Amino acid sequence: MNEQNMNKKKRYGVLLGITLICWLIIAGMVWGVDPELLKSIFIPNIYLPMLVMVFLGVFFLFSILLLSAKMALRWTLAVVLFLLLRVLGLGNILNGVLILGFLISFEFYLHKDPV
Repeated sequence: MNEQNMNKKKRYGVLLGITLICWLIIAGMVWGVDPELLKSIFIPNIYLPMLVMVFLGVFFLFSILLLSAKMALRWTLAVVLFLLLRVLGLGNILNGVLILGFLISFEFYLHKDPV
């Protein structure tokens, strides 16, 4: 194997480790922390620490699955936006479909070949 392949494998190993740590922290927050403790840190009624950890976990997971940090960031922002709407009581299936439709059309726009 050449050195470039070894560096890629090493990088994905570190990324996989960070992803696993993030999801373990999220699981610990779900099972071990009272939601009322997280509810009003920094911004009232938003559960900000949980949303930040979910953002990091989903971002690193999508980075591994999609092999693109830019695309992973877009999809992660959509997931976190929907979760934030659910926390605020505004997230329903229609909002989820609208966010998904916007994201898919944005992806088509970005990947369109110039004529």
